[in-house]
This record gives sequence, structure tokens and C-alpha cells, in this order.
Amino acid sequence: MRDEDLTKPIELDKGAKPEIDREAVTRPVNSSAVVTHASEGVISPEPAFRAADAEDTGQIVLPEELSGKRPAAPIASPTFPEADPAETALFLGAFFQELARCGVKDFVVSPGSRSTGLAMIAFETVGEVYVDVDERSAAFFALGLAKATGNPVGVICTSGTAPANWMPAVLEAEASRVPVLFLSADRPPRLQKIAAHQTTDQQDLFAGHVKAFYQMPLPAGDDKTVTYARQVALDAAIAAHGAMPGARSCDGGPVHVNFPLEEPLKPALLEEVRPRLERVGAARTLPPTVVPGQVLLPNDTAGLLRVIAGKRVVALCGEGSANSASDVEALVEFAQKRNVPLLADPLSGLRCSDASCVMSNYDSVFGHSVAPMPEVVVRFGRWPVSKRCAEALGSCGATQLVVDMRDTRDAMATTTTFVRTTPVAFARALAAAEGEAAADRDFFESWAAIDEKAGERIGQVGTLIDMDSFEGAYVDALFDMVPADSLVYAASSMSIRAIDTFYRANGRPIEVLCNRGLSGIDGTLSSAIGAACAYEQTTVLAGDLAFLHDANALSLQWELRTREHRGAGVRPSIVIAVLNNNGGGIFDLLPQRSSEDYFERLFLTPQRFHIKELAAAFEVSYRKATTVAGFRRAYTDFLGTPGISIIDIEVPLGGMRERYERFW
Repeated sequence: MRDEDLTKPIELDKGAKPEIDREAVTRPVNSSAVVTHASEGVISPEPAFRAADAEDTGQIVLPEELSGKRPAAPIASPTFPEADPAETALFLGAFFQELARCGVKDFVVSPGSRSTGLAMIAFETVGEVYVDVDERSAAFFALGLAKATGNPVGVICTSGTAPANWMPAVLEAEASRVPVLFLSADRPPRLQKIAAHQTTDQQDLFAGHVKAFYQMPLPAGDDKTVTYARQVALDAAIAAHGAMPGARSCDGGPVHVNFPLEEPLKPALLEEVRPRLERVGAARTLPPTVVPGQVLLPNDTAGLLRVIAGKRVVALCGEGSANSASDVEALVEFAQKRNVPLLADPLSGLRCSDASCVMSNYDSVFGHSVAPMPEVVVRFGRWPVSKRCAEALGSCGATQLVVDMRDTRDAMATTTTFVRTTPVAFARALAAAEGEAAADRDFFESWAAIDEKAGERIGQVGTLIDMDSFEGAYVDALFDMVPADSLVYAASSMSIRAIDTFYRANGRPIEVLCNRGLSGIDGTLSSAIGAACAYEQTTVLAGDLAFLHDANALSLQWELRTREHRGAGVRPSIVIAVLNNNGGGIFDLLPQRSSEDYFERLFLTPQRFHIKELAAAFEVSYRKATTVAGFRRAYTDFLGTPGISIIDIEVPLGGMRERYERFW
């Protein structure tokens, strides 16, 4: 009888006495032996060892191994080959050496045991790393740094729940097209699915949210395996970069590489294996990729010019439309030559220009005036922050030309023609094309006039009697003072909306970034501090809930000091301006607004925490501002101060709608 047969009843004729296999019932069969219930006519399993004549005595007889009469044979423990530290170093060294060749020079490490090899070899390869003990914060730090530089940034962590903490940043990187390499350590295959410590299934952990996933083999030192490590590094960097390396919000994205690692976890030093490492594919003098220009063909350019010729046309410039001063020049030249007003989102990169074709007050125009409506909309990238603008232009019935490197990103479902190229390539092609074909000049001038008038109205915010209790007055003051060539990193929710209204084009080169892929408030401070490492001066604008949600990022104050002490660069100056209304004031503008009890409890959610004490815990400089003049003084004092400083701006929680609607 097979063991599995003992786990199910066996039918007998009623009243029949079954034969008993005396030999079978005196030896253990798993944890059960067979007994008879003749009255029911079945044999069923019952935990026991029975005597040879079960009916006579019912005595339990143990096998000799268990009774002590005969010693049990020893059970040999399975053996597995240990990792060779030199081979681990060779395998990982090839991987990180290739990443460095592809321009990946920044890594953020969250300490862990299983990730020892990844952290050590990354450190040896690039000479210095960033360290953030919180994996969630580390992932957003990397996202911010990658967003600021346009280059992939690597994140390293141990196994178990550690990589799961990356998920919010993975989703934001996916939606915002930010190149981040997520490098997770894992237990070896022999420990999978048997409840081993700190072990879970990390293969394809982020499913369809990464551009590519690679499951690495266990490290080995043979030429084929080392060459494979190099190839995966190259492919991962290519996938993260996308079709246009260095261009923000273009075609980049997150990539996940999972490394199973066997003990001992500490690799040999790279210097010990460098001769072998150099022998296996290291001497590559050519660049890792050659990216062709995204030039439009002459026939396509001519056809697009015919679409806009003589028509009322606007260009809606979304996040990342311009990534450099030359990009701004190209878009402005196109707009001026072809009579196309540029409706510039605060994240477009265009509000640093004071050219008459750049419209920075269009959100107020759509709220206060009868906006001139176009016949053709050219949209660069995603829809803008302004909901009024998106709704107006999405429902006006205009021809919609969507210019993007990957897809339409069209939640309004209005696309007429998709042009697969970059905004800059589109602008240069249409500006350089032969002929004088252009859009309606009168329409262009009407937009310029109405945008200028809206800007004058918004500029009056600094003269309001109640300006000290209005967020807009503080944001207006900030952009009046923010230094040229510096970064402003905004939280989602009200912060970026306030910037959309009160950041008027002024000709000063300023970079404005925000996590608008999924518009979450999580990870704001970590992202901003990461991005700040690419600038001398950064200003962070956040509400109190976004600040609280990522307050542990203030621990990076010590990391910035440590890197400076180690000679890894000068500490950037980071001023965090907190618009502190003690709750979720944005809901005062939304349909949830109510005088009922549920509104404050479920939506306004006042927190009543003390930013001053929190700042002191992390040795962060702190000032409180209750007036715009006080904010100006504190901001001036903190500019250029190394490390993180906080200005706590006190504003009311209620009445936000009434305060803003004067300008919306």
C-alpha cells in the first residue's frame, strides 16, 4: 500500500473482517497506522503504532529506533557550496564597472547584511556613495537626484521587506519617466519558498511597473558569467535612460535587478581581482550607446506647418518641455516665428524666459477671463498642473497634435495626431522649415495681452491687507528672492498649484521640479534633498502634511555633513519653506468641503505637531515666520547656509478658497 493511500477511506463490505497486514502495522507509516471500524465498513487512519495482534492487546509497539534498543542512523545535513569572495568581487565588479561606463556614478545605499557585496563593490567602483538607512526615503532620494541630473541613479538594499519599501518611488519613477536602477540583494535559490529568514519572492517584485527586470545568477568567476553581468548592466542602463538619455520626462524609467547572493557575503577587494576583471571585457573604448537625433522628415514638417498655417494655435508646454537654455531658445524661436503662444506649465522649464511668447498666467486667464480659444493645440508632454486649462483645451474641439517620445499621456482622450519626437526637435524642425507659413498673428497678440493683464493682477498679491495670512503672498515673495541657477522643489497638492499661479516668467534661470507623475505627497523631502545634491542652492516648498509624511528625511542632514567631511563635495544649501496650515487645506477647495463634523475629522485632519522640536532632534536650523516680511528676513539669512534649514510659515487652515479665488 502506498503512503498516500492511507490518507483516504477504503470501502469494505459491511460485516466483513479485513485482513491485517501484521508486518505493515508494526512499522511507522508517516504518523499513522490503519485501524478498523467494522461497524462502518471502512478502514481509516489513526495516529498510532499497533501491536501485531491489534484486537488482542491494543498495545503500542515502538520501532527499535524510537525505543532506544537500536540507535537511529544519523541524517546527513545537505551541503551547499559556499560563495567564493574573489568570484563575487569579479562578478559584481564587472556589473558596476559597466554601469560606470554608462554614466551611472551615483548610488544610494541602505545598509544590510545580504547586500554587503553590492554596497562594497559600488563603493569601490565609484569612490563614494550616499547612505540612507530608510529604504523608502533612499528610493525617493535617488529619484530626486536622477530627476535633477537626467542620469540614472542606483539604489541598493538587502532582502525581505527592504525592497518592498521602494514601491512608491518605483511608481513615481514609472509615471514621471525618471531613470532609477533598483538593485536588490536576495537569498540564494536554495532558501526560497521554505520559510528561510528574511526571504520572500523578489523576482519581478514590481511586476509591470519597471521598464525591465533582470534576475541575476549566483556570482561565478568564469568568463561567460562575468561577461553576462556586464551585458545586463549595459542593458539595464539603456532601459533606464530610454531613447533620449539626459532628457527629463522623456523616455526614462525604473529598472529592477535582483541579485541572489550566497554566504560568505563579504567579497574580496576589487584590487585583488582587477587583473582578471580587466581581462574579461573591461577595455571598451567606444561609448556604450549612440543615440540618433529625433529630426522630423521634411515632408512631415511641411505637413505640420500646413496644419497650423493661418489657424488660431497654442502650444501647451508640459513638464520637461525644455531641459536646458538651448532648449528654451529653440522653443521660443519656433513660437515667435510661427506665431504660437507657449502656455508654460511651471514644470516646463520655460518660465525662466521673459519672452513675450511665454504665457505663465494662463491658469488665471482661464479662471477670470473669456480665454481666446484655439483651433489647433500642440501639446508637449503631459497635461499641465492647471485643471482649468486642461478642461478648457480638452473640450474646445480643436485639432490636437501631441508631441512625445513614447505615448500620448492623454487622459482627456482628445489626440488627433501623435508626433513621436521631442518638443525641441519638433520646434527646431518647424522653425527651420522654408517658407513663412505661420499661425494667426492676431490670436497670438490677444493671448500676449491677456496674459500680461493677468500677470499684473497676480502681482498685486504683495499689496493685500491680509497678505500675511495668504500662502500666495509668501510664494510670490519666494520667487522674487530665489537666486538664479538654483532649484525649487515643490510638493504636490497646494504647493505646486500655488507656484503655478504666483511664479510668473521673469527671465531668471530657475529650475522647478515636483513629483507629478502620480502627484503623491510621499517622499517629497527625500526627493528634494536628493535633487539638491546637484545644485548649490535649493528651496523646498511643502505643506505641513507633506512635510510630516517624510519628516524622517531630515536625518539626511548628518549624511550631508558626513559626505562633506569625507571630501565628497560641498554641502548644498537647502531651505525648506513649510506652508503650515495645520492640516489638509486643499480640501477646502474640493467638493468634500462641508460644515459637517466629518469634514474636519476625515479631510482637514489637523495634526498639531511641532516642527521646531522636530528640527532640533535632527540638528536642523529653524525659524518661524508669521509675516511676509519675517519670511523674507529668514529666507535671506538661510540662503547659502550649508545643509538643511526650515522656515515654518504659519497660515490659516480655513478660508483657502476665498483667499485664492481673487487670483483664480
